[in-house]
Parts: sequence; C-alpha cells; structure tokens
Amino acid sequence: MSTENTWIIVADAARARIFTFAGANKELKHLHTLTHPESQAHEGDLRTGGKGETIESSGASSRQPDPQVSTMEKHAERFAKEISDFLHKARDQEKFGKLIIAAAPQELGRLRDNLDTPTQKLLEKTIDKNWAQHDTGKIEELLKNQI
Repeated sequence: MSTENTWIIVADAARARIFTFAGANKELKHLHTLTHPESQAHEGDLRTGGKGETIESSGASSRQPDPQVSTMEKHAERFAKEISDFLHKARDQEKFGKLIIAAAPQELGRLRDNLDTPTQKLLEKTIDKNWAQHDTGKIEELLKNQI
C-alpha cells in the first residue's frame, strides 16, 4: 500500500489525532488533534439539549425521553459527526488522498456511519482497535503491523 498523502485517524469518543507519513522513513507526523471534552465528563454532569426528564402525571416518577440512547452515546455520536465534517472539508481541500482509521469497534462504526460517500471512497483501511491512549511511537509500531 502506498502511503503517499495518507491520513491516519486514531480516535476514541473524546479525542481524534490525525497523522500522516513523513520523511524517507515514513515516520508518523502529527497534524491535528480534535477533542470533545463532554465525552470525558461524568454522565450526570452532561446535558444533551434534549427535552430532559418527563414527570409522569400519575405519580412522582420521572424518565428520560429516550432511554435507549445514553447521554454519553449522544456525545460520542456528535463527536463522530464533528470528525466526519472535518474530514469532509479536508477532502474538499485535497489535503489527503487516502484514509486509515483506527478506533474501538463502536467508535469506528460511528465514524463510518457519518462519513460522506466521497470520503468513504478514500477509506483505505479500518482498524478496530483503540489506540487512542498510545503515544505516536507506539501507534507507528502498531500501524506497521497492520499495513
């Protein structure tokens, strides 16, 4: 696989780091970091901007309007959309020609679901591993075993 003009996205629900290959040795070079602090907060401290709790008229109970989707999941979905929008703009500006994404399976699914079709076509490889906690050297080592 040619690594020329390839971006590597290493992401979790709270941070996405964007790298490219640089130099004669094709070492990873950090380009950009996107963060979503709300994804790191305690779920009880977050609001999603939705309708909030509903008080039942038949008693003193309350419920979330959509119990199937937690606040943390909503924030993770928003962040996946932010990453996808960033990639869409960068693709429009021809900043990359190929894309590799490494993320935990659930995050990887969110990212794939949010990528527009032209950006999806540039997706060379996906790696369903959470490498977000690793430093650049370790990511480079892990990546060399995958491509």
